[in-house]
Amino acid sequence: MSKIALGILSIIVLGSSPLVFADSETDSKLEFAGTLEETLGHFWALEMNLDENNTELALVHATHPISELYETMSVHLEANPEFSEKLEKTLLELKDNASTSVTRNDAQSAIDDAKEIIQEARDIVIGDESSNDSAFKAQLINGLLETSKVEYKEAIEGGVIIEMAEFQDGSAFIWRSQQIFEEIRSDVENSGKVSDSYVQIWEAYDQRETPEQITLLVDELIAEFEIVSGIESEESSHMEEVFGTDENTQLQLEEAIQMDSGIANENDVTSLPPLKQIKEGVEPENIQCKESFELIFKSLGEPACVKETSVQKLISWGWTQ
Repeated sequence: MSKIALGILSIIVLGSSPLVFADSETDSKLEFAGTLEETLGHFWALEMNLDENNTELALVHATHPISELYETMSVHLEANPEFSEKLEKTLLELKDNASTSVTRNDAQSAIDDAKEIIQEARDIVIGDESSNDSAFKAQLINGLLETSKVEYKEAIEGGVIIEMAEFQDGSAFIWRSQQIFEEIRSDVENSGKVSDSYVQIWEAYDQRETPEQITLLVDELIAEFEIVSGIESEESSHMEEVFGTDENTQLQLEEAIQMDSGIANENDVTSLPPLKQIKEGVEPENIQCKESFELIFKSLGEPACVKETSVQKLISWGWTQ
């Protein structure tokens, strides 16, 4: 019997809930840890783009942690405002210190410093017990895998990458989930099958398979880690951010993508990402964002929907016009 199964059995025998992570404290730790793992994924993508001297995409991955993840981190660091400020400052400075405008060694030094503060954040909020718990890590893996599906769906259309940043996000989260898997491999009964699943997913990425095929492969992998953690995986919150909140949104999205003719009415495209709205015939200046999001144009003119609270920050960083 695996260590995870023994742990769950012990809880049942003691009369506690079999859902090890049902309490709100652990849910909070999972949310915070999830932002840390996504940040490490962005660091990996940042390093790759620096190696390829890709200035634009390096900036994207250097900026995402502060523009998209820090707000959630800060909520969990309210009891430690000095460290929260230190973390914010480090992430803010990353885009300047880890760029193609400095030497590769200097950029790597900045990234390594950021990695250290992420580890410090893990120690402060999550602690050793949860950080070293295989079931906890299995849930983190599933969170990364769930989000990777959304990123890939945004990135690929007709076997072609239409959003490179999102494609790299999906790749980064798959990569980070695989790193965590290596840490708990000894507690995964079907570790060989899991390794094979990762190989299949990477091959599917290389071949630019359909989002439906990627979802199928990733869901099979998620099922393996559900067994490890004993907890059912939840759909990524990023799905709501990208495609809307209505329970029928996913179906509507598939129907919209498959439309052969023009748009029936404005509501047909409100849940689509900006570039797909353009493909459906919407003029860039008429793109519609969901409530509490605002239409902006990136430095090279590409449209994007971002949180209203983030607009001024993105302007100050030169990420948007």
